[in-house]
Amino acid sequence: MNPEQDNDPRTLAQRRLEAMVGRGELSLAEFSDRAAKIWAATCPAELDVALSGLPADRPGPAQQSRPPATRPGSAITVDESQKRTSVFDTLKREGRWMLPDDYRLTSWLGEIYLDAREAVVDRPRTHLQVDLWGANAKILLPPGVSVSITGNRTMSELKIDEGRYDVHGGPHLDIEINGFMATAKIKILAAGEKIPKTWKWF
Repeated sequence: MNPEQDNDPRTLAQRRLEAMVGRGELSLAEFSDRAAKIWAATCPAELDVALSGLPADRPGPAQQSRPPATRPGSAITVDESQKRTSVFDTLKREGRWMLPDDYRLTSWLGEIYLDAREAVVDRPRTHLQVDLWGANAKILLPPGVSVSITGNRTMSELKIDEGRYDVHGGPHLDIEINGFMATAKIKILAAGEKIPKTWKWF
């Protein structure tokens, strides 16, 4: 270990964010945005701005994710957050949602769309399994999150567009993609950035 690096204010600030995202106190996008500001900081004042508004740094249990968003005045709310399997249809996760460890989604001749930029995890390393049988998957991740892709795929295609983003530690996702005659696309995109028509994608 490098003592100078361990005492670097940016390193200490990064570790604070890592602890908070691991407790479910920050979404992946919130971590990504603040981490980018930390490593771009050139003085203590800019570092303070990157950390402004955070709760006191204290260990504690992971917080519960926010409930599904509803339309104002709506009498009926459709919550498909517990749905894990799709057949001939689309399984979608977007907005702020809880991504637990060993989360598994399956699609038969359908599509899985995961926008994990606002997802909340409750540990530093999270395992996600996606099974595609004649199906397609599109996965959006925020910058600053490291990812490992594993799985068994036959007659399938995997496309990855990670852009140009720096990773300084942070939360890690182990994504296991299994499939037959499937297509999986993974793209790194900052929260708030418009999804290009080519992904619709690439």
